[in-house]
Amino acid sequence: MILKYTKVFALLIAFVCIASFSKGGGIVRLSNLFSENMVLQRNKPIKFFGTANKKTSFELEFAGKKQKVNTNDDGKWEISFAAMEAGGPYKLKVVSDSLFTWKNILIGDVWICSGQSNMEWVLRRTLNAPYELRKANHEGIRFFTVPKHASSFPLEETKNASWKTCSTENAWEFSAVAYFFARSLNERYQVPIGIIHTSWGGTPAESWISNAALVTHPDFKVKADSLLLSYKNGATIDVIQKQMYMNSSFPYAKKLLEKDKGYIEKWNKNEYSDANWKTFVVPGTLDEQGPANYKGSIWLRKHITVPPSMNGQDLTLIMEKLNERDITYFNGTEVGRVAGAGGKRVYRIPKEMILKGENIITIRLETFDRPAGFEAKDAAVIRLEQMVESASPTTIPLAGEWKYALGLPATDYPEQPKGLINVASLPSALYNGMIAPLEKLPVKGFLWYQGENNAGKAFQYKTLFPLLINDWRKQFDQGDLPFIFTQLSGYGPITSEPVDHFWAELREAQTEALSLNNTGMAVTIDVGDPYDIHPLNKQVVGKRLAIQTMKTVYGENKLNTSPLYQSMKLSGDSIRIKFSNSKKGLITKNGTVPKGFAIAGADKKFVWANAKIDGDEIVVWLWKIKPVAVRYAWTGSPVESNGANVFNQEGLPLSPFRTDTWKGITEGKK
Repeated sequence: MILKYTKVFALLIAFVCIASFSKGGGIVRLSNLFSENMVLQRNKPIKFFGTANKKTSFELEFAGKKQKVNTNDDGKWEISFAAMEAGGPYKLKVVSDSLFTWKNILIGDVWICSGQSNMEWVLRRTLNAPYELRKANHEGIRFFTVPKHASSFPLEETKNASWKTCSTENAWEFSAVAYFFARSLNERYQVPIGIIHTSWGGTPAESWISNAALVTHPDFKVKADSLLLSYKNGATIDVIQKQMYMNSSFPYAKKLLEKDKGYIEKWNKNEYSDANWKTFVVPGTLDEQGPANYKGSIWLRKHITVPPSMNGQDLTLIMEKLNERDITYFNGTEVGRVAGAGGKRVYRIPKEMILKGENIITIRLETFDRPAGFEAKDAAVIRLEQMVESASPTTIPLAGEWKYALGLPATDYPEQPKGLINVASLPSALYNGMIAPLEKLPVKGFLWYQGENNAGKAFQYKTLFPLLINDWRKQFDQGDLPFIFTQLSGYGPITSEPVDHFWAELREAQTEALSLNNTGMAVTIDVGDPYDIHPLNKQVVGKRLAIQTMKTVYGENKLNTSPLYQSMKLSGDSIRIKFSNSKKGLITKNGTVPKGFAIAGADKKFVWANAKIDGDEIVVWLWKIKPVAVRYAWTGSPVESNGANVFNQEGLPLSPFRTDTWKGITEGKK
C-alpha cells in the first residue's frame, strides 16, 4: 500500500489577534477565536479573553459599552459584557496607548460542528457544487474553521485562524453539512448563525473525549492512563510528529520527487512540450486505452482556449469520477488535490491565472486500486464553467482528447515508511487540540457527524457516545447544551438476505443516545451510497439536522422528525409495531408495499416478511413463522439491499430498528 499524501490547503489567513499596546508597553492579544466578522452567542453573557503583560490594564469597548480589563499574574485576562439580543453589526475596540478596532460583528446563534470526514466534507465537493457555490452569499452566516491539531494536553488556544463571511469566494472550503444546516436556520429565523467547524476525517470518537472522562470508561482507562504518563515523561504528540516527519514522511516525499519523471522534468509547467505524449480520450480509463492494470502515477494534460467572454472572472473546474488521487494544475499552478480514491473534483480557477489564448490543465494522478482516468458516463460532467450566479453559465467542455504520459510505476515507488502513528486517532488527542480551546466560548449547541470509524465496535459505542456528549456538556459548563447528530447514511455491500451488520448496530447505538436530554438525530439512510462512504447529497443531511434542531432547540414542537421504533405487540401470527413521530400516518416513498422488514421465530433466524401500513402503525407477518422479533433496514445499505422505503407524511425516513435484544456481532469487541 502506497503512503497517502496529506492534502495541503493554501489558506489566506486574515489579520487576527493583533491588538493595541497596553500602558505597560506589552501587546494586548485576544484569543484566536475572535476576529472581525465573528458571531457571538445571543442571550448569554458575551465573553472576551486573551493575554497581555501581567498585572496591566486596558479598556475594551463593545457595542458602545466600555469595561476596564486587568490581567492576572500570568498575563491572562477575561471579561464579560451583558447578554444581548440578536443583531449587529457591532464594533469591538481595544483602547490603550493606541486604538484597535474590529468591525462587522454579529450577535446570533453559535454552533460547534464536529466529527469526521462527512462533517469535514467541503462544499465544493458536494452535489451540484457549482450551483450551490454561486448562490452562497449570506451576510447572516459566518464560519470559523478550527485548524487541525492533535495535542497531548488540553490547549487554551487554537492555531491561528479567523472568522469568514459566507460568500461565493469563501464558501468553497466550508463544511457542506454545516453550511446547509446554517442556511436553513438563517433563512427560517433571520438570526445570524455562526459555525465553528472542528472536525478531522478518519477519526474515532475516543479522540474527541477528554482524558478525565475517558479514564472512567473500562475499555479505555489503561490506555488513557498510559498515554498521559508517557506524555508527562516527554513522549508528547508534538515530539512523535516531528520524529515521524524527519525519519519517515520527509525522506519518502523527497525520494518520490527525485524518481517521478513528471516532477523531474516539470510536466506541470506550460513551457513543457507534450508533443510526444499519447492521446487519451475523456471520459475513459487507462485500462481501456493504455497499458491495462497500470499502477502508479500518470500525468494528463489538456490544452484549451478560454473565450474573451469568460476572461476577467473566476472559473470552476469540474471533473467527475476522477480516479484516484490527484494534484491538479492550471497553467502550472496547483489549484487543488484530493488524496481519497475516486470521486468528483470541483476546483476554483482564479481569474488571475487565466491567460489570453491557450491555457493548460495538468493532472498528476496516482492509481493503485482503480483504473486511472475518468469513469464518468456523462461527458458533460467534465467541464470548465463561469463562476457566476446563473442556472446556465457559459461552459467549456473538457471531454475528448487529452494527452498522457506515465510518471512512476508503483513498483518503483520508495519503500513505504514504517512505524507511522496516526496521532489524530490517539485517545483525547483531538479533544485536547480542537475542543478544549473552545470551552470558554458561550454557544448554542453542538452538531455531530461521526461513527464510521467506530462501526466495527458498535456495541462499545453505546457507552462511548453518551460519554462524549456528557463530557462536552460538562467541560463547556453551560448546562445540557443541545447535541444534534447524524445517524450513519447508507453504505456497504448490497445484501440480498437478512444479515447481522455492524453498520446497523452502530445506528442502533446512535439511536440509543436519544435517551439523553436535549438530543436529536437526523436519519439519512436514504441519501447514502453503497460504494462511497462520502455521499454527495449533503443538502438533505444539513436540512434534516436543521429540522431536528428546530424541534429540539427552537421549540417548534409541531414539526415531525423521522419516525422511531416505540413498541411492539404480538397478535397471533403477526407483530404490530408503534412509532413516534408518525401521528399523521406512514407512507412508502414509491407507493408500493412496505419493504425492508425481516422476521424471526424462536430460532433467531431472520427471513424477509410481509408488511402493511395501518395508519401510524405497521403490521408484519409471514405465514410459516410464529413471530418473535422484527428488524427493519438492518444492513449497511438498506435502501439498495432490501428496498427499505417507509417514511412519515413529512417525507422523513423511518429509522432502522430491531425489536430483539439478541447478542450482536460487535458485542465484546474492544
